Amino acid sequence: MTQTAVFIIISVLLFGVFVFLPKKVSTRRVGLLTLVVALLVELLVFQYHSYHLWFGDYGKVSYTAESEELTVAGGTGNTVQIMLNGISQPVGTLFFECKLEEDKELNTTGTPYVDVTVNAKDATHQASYRRSVADGRIVKGDANSAYIILDLSGDVTDLIITLTAKSGCTFAFEALTLNQAVPLSPSPLRLLLMVGAVMAIYALTRFPSMLGDYGTQRKRFRRLAILATALLIVVAAVMTGLYRYERTGGVISNFQETSGNQITQELVDAFAAGQVELLDNPSDELLSLNNPYDWSERQAAGISYKWDHLLFEGKYYSYYGIAPVLLLFLPYHLITGFYFPTPEAVFLFGALGILFLTLTYLAFCDLFCKKLPLNVLLSGLLICQLCSGVWYNFCSPLFYEIAQASGFCFTCAGFWLLLRSGVIGEGKIKKLSLSMSAVCLSLAVLCRPTLVLYCFASLLFLFFGLKKLLRNNKEQGISKPHRSVISYLACALAPFVLIGGVQMLYNYARFGSFFDFGIQYSLTINDFTRAEYHHDLAAIGFYNFFFTFPNIQPEFPFVFSNFSKLSVNGYYFVANRNAVGLFWRALPTLGYFAAIPTVRSLEQKERAKAILLTLATCVLIPLIIVFSIWESGYGVRYCTDFAWQFILGALCILFLLYVRRANEQTRRLIQYFMILSLGVALICNFGMVYDYIGKTGFFEASFLRFERIFEFWM
Repeated sequence: MTQTAVFIIISVLLFGVFVFLPKKVSTRRVGLLTLVVALLVELLVFQYHSYHLWFGDYGKVSYTAESEELTVAGGTGNTVQIMLNGISQPVGTLFFECKLEEDKELNTTGTPYVDVTVNAKDATHQASYRRSVADGRIVKGDANSAYIILDLSGDVTDLIITLTAKSGCTFAFEALTLNQAVPLSPSPLRLLLMVGAVMAIYALTRFPSMLGDYGTQRKRFRRLAILATALLIVVAAVMTGLYRYERTGGVISNFQETSGNQITQELVDAFAAGQVELLDNPSDELLSLNNPYDWSERQAAGISYKWDHLLFEGKYYSYYGIAPVLLLFLPYHLITGFYFPTPEAVFLFGALGILFLTLTYLAFCDLFCKKLPLNVLLSGLLICQLCSGVWYNFCSPLFYEIAQASGFCFTCAGFWLLLRSGVIGEGKIKKLSLSMSAVCLSLAVLCRPTLVLYCFASLLFLFFGLKKLLRNNKEQGISKPHRSVISYLACALAPFVLIGGVQMLYNYARFGSFFDFGIQYSLTINDFTRAEYHHDLAAIGFYNFFFTFPNIQPEFPFVFSNFSKLSVNGYYFVANRNAVGLFWRALPTLGYFAAIPTVRSLEQKERAKAILLTLATCVLIPLIIVFSIWESGYGVRYCTDFAWQFILGALCILFLLYVRRANEQTRRLIQYFMILSLGVALICNFGMVYDYIGKTGFFEASFLRFERIFEFWM
């Protein structure tokens, strides 16, 4: 009843919004028409189970657990079997009354539920039961889940119903009613999603402000971009909160952790003690193994050891980057005496990364997108954000995700500052932005060594910035241009030397080599000291990150992974099988296939710069990263290192096509394509992330109810 009241209130509010807010009559008409159609769809389509008994001679009959007509037998565990014979009438619905409780002695978490399986005899099948003709799940707190819909033929004579409770739960069957009408249960959320989706498409395709170009609508677009970014950060906060749901205590207690993981505690304690090796020492049993890096030998010996730590010359080290430790975890520990919580750290770095990615995109728009309409640019921004991969870090924030999220944060910050530094495009070169860009990109390497490749890519930007500086010096007739050149190079390169030097010294202090990051010494899935590279193994990641087609199914969330090991005969670690290729999650990446004719529209001088910068930063480095992680296997979170860069490179091509080669009709098609791509990106990435989220525990019932909003046929 409460849900219906909320539905009515929201319907009235939407009616008021569409009547009084729009300035244009056309917008008002579209809004009201959308609302009417959405209401009809909600009441006639999504509620069609409520009309199920209208089309047949269904008589309502109720039984209690003690009724003579029922045979109720307790099975093994939490299973009850109900037999009902001699019904002799059509049966369209089953309504169960059960008492569901958690078994407190087992101390389980989550929502109690009972799975229902129905065997039946109807007019078409009398000699024996049709097995599993219906099933369902009765969830505590979800009244509509107690109704099971039956689509049988003619009179039903006999039923066998099996009720199986979730492990760790107890239940008591109380009553069964045949042919009780399913009550109307309109969903306010579903109504908002339908109306919101249609109006968003209308706004993107018809609002004059969305059709205006960036050059004249810059302030409006920046406000929209910041608003969208704020909403994404709120979503990230909710995801972090969902991960926290099984933990007791409040927000304050989260920041009073007395223990942590390899990054939040072990490295912190080591640095606080003035050493680079971890405080714990390997056991003599581990050191006495013939090959301690062999996983199978460690298992066979049955000894304890630190998983995913480095073992080198009888000491434990950490492979993971020290930037988060030096910037956050160590200062926090020294000031408070506690250890900074991992989920909140992943959220902090990830949220900052989301913000910096938007700022990077806005800086890109300032340089190259003045003639592009806002609907194209907004679609591109949201596609980059949705496909960035940072969302998987919020789903499962462990110490791996600290490295991913912090690397994402500093890489985005580095490129934002690099683009606004003036080394490419018009305007004066800003040396402070240039220096801070180098600082951030260097810190990204101290988060994830793989990201050093983007430092090399930035050198190309610096090269073109130097050429610009020399050209400006010549045009301005500066008598001593070498001073400005020295100043430029000092600002651009000093952070790389200083911060990179810290990493090199850290490497040397651990392994006696400036260039050894130590991953080969990991006590993990494989013996990295002897693992051999094979093209076939590297191709698995390449295929799954870029080309895997989504698996479409009628069950929520409808888009599922289609991971494949390509029938490769060899050991390849798979952290998770969550995979849909970027070419499908982010359709604008198909723009790469139009690169050659599009780039030809550029002048000779522009062409070389565009090809070098885009090819290196957005294509070659992502490909190198994908092939370089073959040793660690496949994990969807790795796309955080390269996804948005790969997408942005393709957007460069599409945007150039729009400005330089497209006629009015083609430009309109590109606008529609970008809006369609945004919808596909939203559906695909939501499906992948939702599948990745753990859905047990305190909010399990909420997830189940949320799924039923879309699986209305259940």
